[in-house]
Amino acid sequence: MFAPYLRFGKPVRVSLTVAAVMVFSVLAFQGAYAQPPLDRVRELLEAQGCSRHALSLLFSSLESPAYGNVALSMRVREAALHYEAFLEPSALAKARKFWRIHDEALERIGAAYEVDPSIIVAILLVESALGERTGKHPVATTLATFALMLDPNEREHVWRTLSPQDRARWTRDRFHAKLEQRASWALNELRALLTLIDRGVPEAAQWRGSYMAAIGWPQFLPSSLLHYGADGNGDGTVDLNHPDDAFASIARYLNSHGWRNNALPEEQESVVLKYNNSRPYAQTVLEAARRLRALRSADREGTPTSKPFSRPFAHGSTS
Repeated sequence: MFAPYLRFGKPVRVSLTVAAVMVFSVLAFQGAYAQPPLDRVRELLEAQGCSRHALSLLFSSLESPAYGNVALSMRVREAALHYEAFLEPSALAKARKFWRIHDEALERIGAAYEVDPSIIVAILLVESALGERTGKHPVATTLATFALMLDPNEREHVWRTLSPQDRARWTRDRFHAKLEQRASWALNELRALLTLIDRGVPEAAQWRGSYMAAIGWPQFLPSSLLHYGADGNGDGTVDLNHPDDAFASIARYLNSHGWRNNALPEEQESVVLKYNNSRPYAQTVLEAARRLRALRSADREGTPTSKPFSRPFAHGSTS
């Protein structure tokens, strides 16, 4: 869920970026580069008014800068990802079994948010292999390292680690512009993480997730958890590694962004693109949902299925 949170209002994004660069420039002038590099991010967030208590908790848990994650983000090519693997019979069979196991919760939550369970299961299949692969990267450290990319010297450090092929693909100017944009994104996500800590979730400082700091079964960023996290089992908390909370959070996100079960396919695709701004991703999720609906219909009707269901998802009745 990386792409949707690059969309800031232009005046806010520019002012925060300019302010951050100015703070880093002052620190450099004062000789602050002798301090651990991520401490500069803490000072920047403190200057922006973030809670000192939350900052202390968060930054006491940081590891060494995750430069490798930043470099990896510039090497990964969306078009080269093997989304077709999620449409293989073995993957769909696993998702079909998962749906059977969690049928009651998926039906209950899907009905509450008016989001068909098939799309919830399809997103979980693609995002985290149905909760099996949620990532082991330290979220706070990853975000702080991306925020550090406001400093052109730090960006140049990452540039030097790229292969000649990746440098040629990006070019230096585009590379610097992209990482500066991602630094602003990371500051926004760090502020969301600090807000979660202030609201009584101290364990957020220790969370681990993807190399882009996405967490839990739905692979939410901290800001998406803050705004769309939902308590699916009624225990008063939101745990993205609990199935019911994961289902409810995905359903709430989709509902909030305009999902309708009877919408046209292109309208549904536009909603899924808000979850992950990748057309191959969105098309894979929607196709997986279509095939899973056919498989579950066969389960309920006791009929065999020898090939994927081809009727458009949007015009079928909800299960």
